[in-house]
Amino acid sequence: MKKKYIAISSALVTLLFISLIWQIAELKIYETVDAISVRILGRSINTSIVLDEEGIPMQFYSKNEAYYNPLFVARAAQEANLQRKLTGEDADFIKLTDWLLENLSETDSTALAIYDFAVPEYGQKAPWSSALAQSVVMLVLAERAAYQRDLEVYATASRTLYSLRPNAAGLSHAISDSSYWYMEYPAEKPYYVLNGMLSVLLNLHKYHELTHDPLALDLYEKGLNAVRQKLPEFDYHGYSYYDLAGNKAGRNYHQHHIKSLNKILSLENDPTLRLYRDRWQRSDGHPVIWQMMLNPRPLRILAFSLSFLAVWLIIYLLLTAPQRKEPDEKEHSSS
Repeated sequence: MKKKYIAISSALVTLLFISLIWQIAELKIYETVDAISVRILGRSINTSIVLDEEGIPMQFYSKNEAYYNPLFVARAAQEANLQRKLTGEDADFIKLTDWLLENLSETDSTALAIYDFAVPEYGQKAPWSSALAQSVVMLVLAERAAYQRDLEVYATASRTLYSLRPNAAGLSHAISDSSYWYMEYPAEKPYYVLNGMLSVLLNLHKYHELTHDPLALDLYEKGLNAVRQKLPEFDYHGYSYYDLAGNKAGRNYHQHHIKSLNKILSLENDPTLRLYRDRWQRSDGHPVIWQMMLNPRPLRILAFSLSFLAVWLIIYLLLTAPQRKEPDEKEHSSS
């Protein structure tokens, strides 16, 4: 068999194989590569979580720097609360919520979870706060207050909720009197980050279910109005933008948008949300190569290309190995 034919046929087979694997397990591949990087190089390609001596999560960056991220601590507290409900063990839940309570910046009306590191790409200089982190912190503090029947903790949770009001702490933008956008990265001109906004809405709804606080329901409804208004601007050929600063969502965030819209649609029968949920879901099911053509992202294309080339080279060398051995075998037989 000619090597040219082997090269072409093996390339086509490899392309189909890698496309199928990428379609099914792209996000898992990224997670695996990142875990290998942490184990071998001691650092994450993106970010990963480490624990301090007390067992408090820290966000570990690619520059070998670790910081406390109140969002990750609050999410760890949520997981610990689920374990508490299943097992009755509350030590981790208390420890994590204690850390959150001790590290809030409070006034008479607000309570802010503070980031003590900068995020230059979104103009955040330490210290700063995020509506997304606020929404998770308020939930876990409300859970702590309900568990221990602690009115003081509940009052802190209420101040955390109040911080999401426009003009309270700079975490939300009033598009109109009935339409609020909650900012993951606060700015005078909002970046309009979609995944953070959708998560805040879901957390506001959960908080209202838990506490029946009318402010939470009011903020939820006004946030929903903002999403209805802005959602068409997030569409890019059937794919989604991460924000309205022009950053396209990677597949991870695109799927996060779809899942969050699904959750809101279980609460609200909204035609605008349903339209874009369906549109984005269809696009995510398209063949990966087609996705890369319609929504080109250089790093994604590079990762796909490298995996294709690596697998194709292995297959090609295996298929051509017998041909490379033939001259040696003839020379041996003639001697």
